[in-house]
Amino acid sequence: MLSSTSSSEPRPSDPRAATRALAILLSGLLVYGLGLETASRVVFSRVSRIRGRVERDLQAARALRPIGAGGKPTLLLVGNSLLLHGVDRAPFQRRLAPALDATVFPIENTQYEDWYFGLKTLLSGGSRPSVVAAAFTPRQLLSPMTDGEHFARLLMSPGDLLAVQRASGLDNTAASAYFFAHLSDWLGFRAQIRSWLFFQLFPGLEKAAALFPGGRPPLPRSSDMVAEVLPRVRALDLLCRFYGAKFVLIVPPTTTESAGAVELRTAAVAEGLSVLIPMRSDELLADDFTDGFHLNRRGAERFTPRVADVLIRAAGPSPAAHPARVASEGDVEP
Repeated sequence: MLSSTSSSEPRPSDPRAATRALAILLSGLLVYGLGLETASRVVFSRVSRIRGRVERDLQAARALRPIGAGGKPTLLLVGNSLLLHGVDRAPFQRRLAPALDATVFPIENTQYEDWYFGLKTLLSGGSRPSVVAAAFTPRQLLSPMTDGEHFARLLMSPGDLLAVQRASGLDNTAASAYFFAHLSDWLGFRAQIRSWLFFQLFPGLEKAAALFPGGRPPLPRSSDMVAEVLPRVRALDLLCRFYGAKFVLIVPPTTTESAGAVELRTAAVAEGLSVLIPMRSDELLADDFTDGFHLNRRGAERFTPRVADVLIRAAGPSPAAHPARVASEGDVEP
């Protein structure tokens, strides 16, 4: 007689085996994630020259107090690759030394939004420079973009996530990526790690890429640009005043993005805002630039003392702290 149960029928799965398999999978993912996080925190921070520089500058910026070495007021100068390549740090600090104790903090690919929220994070976290200066072109002041997860890890406070989402027009997926990147070195630096590995494999490619900058949309008319940019300069000034610091905007020279700088300075001065143009683009030669945008060593040698001199003159006494509370970008509550 044939058995009523066919031997070809599947046997019931063992719940304990499935649980063990799931536990092994999750453990493997946890070990993999911890490995990536450890490698990013320990290995990448040691082998990457850029990462090491940014970390040192970040710690120096966090430690600033109104009065620095020798009883001099402190200056925090922030910006992007224009600052990195355009200001020769050691000569700049030496030239300022009789008047100001200067900390320079450039992060490549950053623009207005990065540093509005970045300065807010630093200042609310206890950094207290007497003077804050930022180096941006008019286009960079107009941009609503941030440096993505790298910005979220280095410069964003988690309490500002919703304000960042509104300011940069992020969808919920991107906003959640910013949140997790703020918590994780691997998520925050993975784009930089990929770039570092790529340029280690192809060492000459980074210099070659600089010769082919991406296309940029045309700037708006100067009057329209000033109308959009001036509230952002005002917001930076108000943020710094709230923490007792004087704010100064530096417009660096470029051959492609200097339009509207003079008009912006004129409008800012009328409001009591400090916008400085240490050197016009037409004072430099084409040979002073690497790509028409970033200064080379010779250009930096000419630009650096001009920046130092205008900052010494502009520093003046620091303003008293503003009696309002900074709520979000451009907003102040009594």
